[in-house]
Amino acid sequence: MSDLIETRLVTLDAHLGSTSTDVIKYLAQQITQAGRAASAAELAEHALAREAKTATGVPGGIAIPHCRSAAVTVPTLAMARLGTPVDFGAKDGPADLVFFIAAPEGADKEHLKLLSKLARALVKKPFTAALRAARSNEEIVALVSEVLSDAPAAPAAPAAAPAATARPKIVAVTACPTGIAHTYMAADSLAQAAEELGIDFAVETQGSSGSKPLDPALITQADAVIFAVDVDVRDQSRFAGKPVIQVPVKRGVDEPEKLLKDALAAAKDPAARKVPAGNETANERSTDSASEGFGAGLKRALLTGVSYMIPFVAGGGLLIALGFLLGGYAITDAADQYLTENTLFNLPEAGLLAYLGAVAFKIGGLSMGFLVPALGGYIAYAYADRPGIAPGFTA
Repeated sequence: MSDLIETRLVTLDAHLGSTSTDVIKYLAQQITQAGRAASAAELAEHALAREAKTATGVPGGIAIPHCRSAAVTVPTLAMARLGTPVDFGAKDGPADLVFFIAAPEGADKEHLKLLSKLARALVKKPFTAALRAARSNEEIVALVSEVLSDAPAAPAAPAAAPAATARPKIVAVTACPTGIAHTYMAADSLAQAAEELGIDFAVETQGSSGSKPLDPALITQADAVIFAVDVDVRDQSRFAGKPVIQVPVKRGVDEPEKLLKDALAAAKDPAARKVPAGNETANERSTDSASEGFGAGLKRALLTGVSYMIPFVAGGGLLIALGFLLGGYAITDAADQYLTENTLFNLPEAGLLAYLGAVAFKIGGLSMGFLVPALGGYIAYAYADRPGIAPGFTA
């Protein structure tokens, strides 16, 4: 869909500053000037907060800063080809291609699918080579639009192997807090590396554009599992008993071949870490993750809580905005009166729209009031699985 990017959102061969912060602030300003965000400062703040959690530089001289923000009014891609590469935290050096993915808090799944499709395309060398060779903004927009409009290619059939040599089988789950870029880039990087190594591979992306669970038969047949995640894996008990390699999602982008080789080694090691059963005790869970470290465990738990809290933020914010739209700014004072003294069959003097605005405003307020319980409940879930949810919600 070409409405995600336009020529005025493309900057070619410019010097935008010496740090990732400079580049992000410039692109946020560019998005705002194009009428796609209400506040450049707020958008940059959210993108930099996301950057602080995990650097968005990936191998190949690419960076994909991204965020969801209430400041964004239209799902947007802004692209810069830097005249002076800037460090975005990738292990192989600074980035000269930067795509800023800006999504509204309530972005629909179709737009999120397109944004994640672009992220997946950026791990493919022919596409990035074409971006570097492009001579105009129009050419960049055409290349990106072509990638977004192409139907996904059917997966190639695995090459026939001698009957005596069974190909190893590995499954994976990828997930990041925002579920837009790293989730899908890690999945594609692992898939490409698996094909090169001759491994039968399947991956479940637990991202914002939807998640299709792995076929239980594939899980049963798998020799090992890779969790490249920054949040807890949904329904982790499906993988109980499988040797597991668990790492931050960015390592799925940076080191896919190493992760696959580590998973193959774990499959042959009787002492390798296994995915625990769903009914494990808190003590068993703590022992199993001891090697993770306190800081890493705390970060994972906090990100899990934030990930599950986001729907309440998005839904509550949209309903409150709808309340103001229908009932005006006075709805903050009048909502309680309308709902206690009136009904659909006994409307207030202000009319039907004001009453519906009051309903939306109050439900949105209740949703926003649920943020802390949701955050606490799912932080507890990250530490103690399902038994921790209720105590976390009520703490």
